[in-house]
Amino acid sequence: MADRVTVIGWDGSPLEPAARSALRAATLVAAAPRHLGQPEVPAGAERVQLGSVPVAAGRIAGHRGSAVVIADGDPGFFGLVRALRDPAHGLEVEVIPAVSSVAAAFARAGMPWDDARVVVAGHGTLRRAVNVCRAHPKVAVLTAPGAGPAEIALMLRGVHRTFVVCEALGTDRERVSMVTPATAVEHRWQDPNVVIVLGAA
Repeated sequence: MADRVTVIGWDGSPLEPAARSALRAATLVAAAPRHLGQPEVPAGAERVQLGSVPVAAGRIAGHRGSAVVIADGDPGFFGLVRALRDPAHGLEVEVIPAVSSVAAAFARAGMPWDDARVVVAGHGTLRRAVNVCRAHPKVAVLTAPGAGPAEIALMLRGVHRTFVVCEALGTDRERVSMVTPATAVEHRWQDPNVVIVLGAA
């Protein structure tokens, strides 16, 4: 089992000293391709793409050395920490969070979010997420490929809503757009993105 597993949240801002130190010492780094390409990732570290979290967790569990997992935002908020701490993997993790993508999305939109619902739209959860958007006037949706703004808009056909789509938060490609569902269906959106779905209160 890995001697140490550190989960680092990354929101696009410079890493704090504890995160930089853990990353420098890492002999294995698991992350999405965009994070694995960052210059802060040690050249000699084994690199594992985070496509399947259980597969990556298995690789980490079998690794001898210091492992780092990089995730977007706060990895404990609808993030990787729950999956990595599954007893099947036997991993003890230290977490260094960053600003969650939901908090960043509402900040970019200039809106409070203490009254918002937060849901995940992915394979198997898209319909549930859309139902929450139908029932509540302010919902933040953490999307996934194939369950993004266009798919949510299609399923909300006939329901009056406004979308605030926050794309690639924390990167130089970041963009925030306020659109109707009809526009959301037609547009090709960057991943990752967060959709704030607004209705009449």
